[in-house]
Formats: sequence, C-alpha cells, structure tokens
Amino acid sequence: MQPIEGDILPFSEYLELTAKPIAEPVVWRWQAIESETRLRAHNPQGTLALSGGNVDEHGTVAPDISLVIQVLKPSEMTERHRHSFWHLYIARSGSGELAFGEDGVTERIESGDTVFVPAWCYHTIANCSDSEPFVLYRLQNLPQNASGGNLMREIGGKLQIIYANPGLATHR
Repeated sequence: MQPIEGDILPFSEYLELTAKPIAEPVVWRWQAIESETRLRAHNPQGTLALSGGNVDEHGTVAPDISLVIQVLKPSEMTERHRHSFWHLYIARSGSGELAFGEDGVTERIESGDTVFVPAWCYHTIANCSDSEPFVLYRLQNLPQNASGGNLMREIGGKLQIIYANPGLATHR
C-alpha cells in the first residue's frame, strides 16, 4: 500500500468538514417493521436494520448506533461468535436462550427481557420453539467500530477485520 500526500486545511475549514448534522426525532412503526420481516429473507444474524433521521451514516438510528431486528426461525440458532462491538438485546416476541461468556452460561429470554452482551464476549442465541419465531431488537455500536476501522468479528476461531473494501479484509 502506497501512502498518499495529505491535505493541509485551515482549522475553520476542518471544523466545517467534521460538523455533524443535528439528529431529528424518528418513529418506526411496529406494523411496518413486522410487515417487512415477512417479506425479507431471514438469517440468524439479522433481518432488518432500521435507518433514518438526520444522521451522518446510512444504517444508523443515532450517531454511531444501529438497531437491527433479528428474527430467529423456529429451532434456529446463531453460531457462537464474538466481536468488537456490544449488543443490547430486547426480546420483542417469542422466547429463546442466550449463551454467553467463555463457559457458555445459558439464560432463558422471554418477550420483554433485555440483555447486554459486552464487546468481545462470546455469545449465541437459540430459538427453542419449534413453531414460533423469536424476534429481538438489537441495539449496537457497530457503526462506531466501523467508522474507526475497528470492526472485527471472530467466528470458529477465525478473526475477521472488516473493511468496506473487501480486498483489505484479513482473516487470521
């Protein structure tokens, strides 16, 4: 990788370039979200990401924060993994189990429960029902990690450093 020549800016111009827009109130109606979840393909990591308002990045609900609707189909389970960003899960409907930490301590999660999973904490979520989906809101600081070039994930013992340019991603 060859370095490029940098720009030199007056400080006032720099401030203008780094200014962030003022956030606006945003409402996402559950009826619309639920309708979209029926239309979209599901994967265990997430089905929909909410976006909107006057924020600086697409896919954020507030500066540096994203909100994902995660729908686990009956009997579906995520792969055990960990990453550089945290999750705050809020169970919307259904129920399941969340295993976290090195020891895989399991907690039963019911509709209305809230669970915080810190950065780099191993975790997996399972829908224990054989007939009903398990729907969770997942608030996370993934955009903050991505904007700082620190977006990393480990699955199956392989560390992935995730960049916008796929040619730059490394796997260890």
